[in-house]
Amino acid sequence: MTKSLADFLEELDSNAELKEAYLKAPVATAKSYGLEEADVTLIKNKDWDAVTKQFESSGNTVKVHSY
Repeated sequence: MTKSLADFLEELDSNAELKEAYLKAPVATAKSYGLEEADVTLIKNKDWDAVTKQFESSGNTVKVHSY
């Protein structure tokens, strides 16, 4: 089952192992999490504006993190 980008971002905030993996290999981590290819591409291209819009459209509040 494909997971949503919003779910991925929420879990990044609460799952230390996932965050550590993401910091080492963001694209591979997004793929292994089960994101759709379009969402993986957003991460690969670092299209944070599109990521923010998609996250906000899911009804979530954006939290800013710098890694």
